[in-house]
Amino acid sequence: MLSFFTFIIVALIGLMMGTIYKRSFSDLQILRFKPSRVAYIFSVTALIFALICGFLSYKAILAFSAKDALPEDKAHFFEDYQSMLVFFLSIGFILMIIFSNLHSFASKKISWVFYLQAYGFYAAFSVMDNFFLQDTFIHFKKVNQLWEGGFSFASIAGYIGLIVPAGLAVFNGYMTYWGLKK
Repeated sequence: MLSFFTFIIVALIGLMMGTIYKRSFSDLQILRFKPSRVAYIFSVTALIFALICGFLSYKAILAFSAKDALPEDKAHFFEDYQSMLVFFLSIGFILMIIFSNLHSFASKKISWVFYLQAYGFYAAFSVMDNFFLQDTFIHFKKVNQLWEGGFSFASIAGYIGLIVPAGLAVFNGYMTYWGLKK
């Protein structure tokens, strides 16, 4: 559900920033960004969120090896870390798309490398979450007889988490291009 809202927010950011670039003009120096400064902030943001998401993925797996905990408690620990991973993944993707748009605006040309990096960040951790972590969780539930049957939508969410963000990154790049073209 959080990913759905993230996708909506990123689409609205693209519409908003493209429209702002198209319809506004200002001589204020505060609105003049240096592309190198925006690239630095983008890199720091990407590094921070990659470290946070990597740490949360690691802690999610370590939740299964918690000593003196019941299997149900281990499952709850895993779900807590996995939920935090999805939250920080969404926030990181939103911020990286914003900085990609700002870099394109500052350099007056589309910086596809930044959009590709934002997509790569989201895709890497989406694959890790929806394919590897969820499969491990299902296996853990089956081994500990916590599995109640049913169908796991993790792989479907994983494929959606690969296709939709790619489209959103391209959409944001196109909207920024449209806004810069006067």
